[in-house]
Amino acid sequence: MLFAADWTYRVRPQDNIWDLSSRYLKPDVPWQKLQAYNKVADPYHLPPGMTLRVPIAWLRVQPASATVVAVMGSAHVQQPGETQAENVTPGMTLGYGAHLSTDANTSLTLQFADGSRVLMEENSALDLDQMSAYGRTGMVDTRLRLQHGRVTNAVTPMTGVGAHFSVETPGTISSVRGTHFRVTADQGQSRTEVLTGRVDVGGDQAHVLVPKEHGVAVSDGAKPTQAQRLLSAPTLHCPVQAVNKLPFVLAWAPLDGAAHYRVQLAPNDQFAVLLLDHVTSAAQLSLPDVPDGDYAVRVRGIDAQQLEGDDGVCLLHINAHPQPPLVIEPLPGSKVRDTRPRFHWTESLEAASYVWQLAGDDSFAQPLASETQLTGDNVRAPNTLPYGHYYWRIATRSKTGKLGPFTDPMPFDLVPQPLAPEVGKPKSSKNAVSLGWPAGTAGQRYHIQLDRHPDFAHPQIDQTLDQPLLQTKKPGSGTWYVRVQTIDTDGYAGPWGAVQKIRLGGCLTCRIGVAAAGGGVVLWLLL
Repeated sequence: MLFAADWTYRVRPQDNIWDLSSRYLKPDVPWQKLQAYNKVADPYHLPPGMTLRVPIAWLRVQPASATVVAVMGSAHVQQPGETQAENVTPGMTLGYGAHLSTDANTSLTLQFADGSRVLMEENSALDLDQMSAYGRTGMVDTRLRLQHGRVTNAVTPMTGVGAHFSVETPGTISSVRGTHFRVTADQGQSRTEVLTGRVDVGGDQAHVLVPKEHGVAVSDGAKPTQAQRLLSAPTLHCPVQAVNKLPFVLAWAPLDGAAHYRVQLAPNDQFAVLLLDHVTSAAQLSLPDVPDGDYAVRVRGIDAQQLEGDDGVCLLHINAHPQPPLVIEPLPGSKVRDTRPRFHWTESLEAASYVWQLAGDDSFAQPLASETQLTGDNVRAPNTLPYGHYYWRIATRSKTGKLGPFTDPMPFDLVPQPLAPEVGKPKSSKNAVSLGWPAGTAGQRYHIQLDRHPDFAHPQIDQTLDQPLLQTKKPGSGTWYVRVQTIDTDGYAGPWGAVQKIRLGGCLTCRIGVAAAGGGVVLWLLL
């Protein structure tokens, strides 16, 4: 009689029944049982190519382990028998019974004995319930329990009836033999989304087979219903060239049926850790300021049942540092009356020096003037200029010698001085500072801070505004540091702009402004 749960082995040259028994069978299972089970007449000669069947119950079983491939943020593990949790670190080996938890803005990837990987996302709790390996057969039995949170699983295709991989939640068990799928457990509901292959989802003594590009949402204690088709991957507007201006806004075509979108940023397309994991209702998102290098970003739609669809993926090359300084004068589109104009900018804390250029057209193919080792916050045109239309731009060179991107070409007009008007009755003015900048997209708000110190530990001005304008009493003369961030329509606060330094004089009326030019922020100061 042959058991359904048999592991099969194809005999190779030089194999014999004794060596195979010693290699694969439990110590208390004699080789004679294997000989009898397979009706081997001559134990001395096993013909190559012959198929031996071995009941799963006879195979050696040993504990397997999982390895932490990567971790970003703050994750903790409590080992069996230990009362205190410890921090998770890359390369750490975990056995069955370990309890893992992740804090906000944290992710980690585990790799199991058969090469399967699990990405554990923020605010999740996961138990490694069972991890066993059947000797040297290659079969691994892995069973995980997701108490709450989200995991993405890339399971190596399995061979042998003893191989098993499952994720249990408070409401379901999702079992596979090799596929790519996600499991979420939150707010009394479990969701399984299948990206490749098929997943058996069971709950309350009922099962449903979920095929590729389908998902199922199950309330805790309820039976799983028919699988639903997932939303297709959104079409992302991926940049062709390197990204050299921050913040970079990634946009995509809106998806029919998508109530929200999940955006994830990672150091590469393996997504072993997440630098960003954000849900938005808009079809775009400002990505955070990250160091120069290669990155991958993926976006998927979320339907009304909270099922998340297929991923659209972009590969990005960031080459945006050091960022150029913010411009004070002349502003784009402004009029200048000094025939040897002075060009003024804020001082970037990333800068060792600046490269400045002046040209008669926006291509800068033949600059009229150029300085490559400027320090400080201003430069004057080297020669008298005729009246006309000009462009200027500036870039930052870091302390390591790397030259960052230039600002957009900033046009200005050099015009004659107007006739002096007749002096009339003077008007009174208040000792005030006005800050203004062009509006972003509809519904966005703005957070601005001014502080005496660049760490902004105690900002004297710290306000969130519905309009791109701040009017306030003059905070005082001297050096100030300023930074601005945009708050999107869904409440997501984008990254702070680069910290800039300004100086306020002892004037009666001071006016500062910030302008956006080609996605960059431009700051000006009139004293």
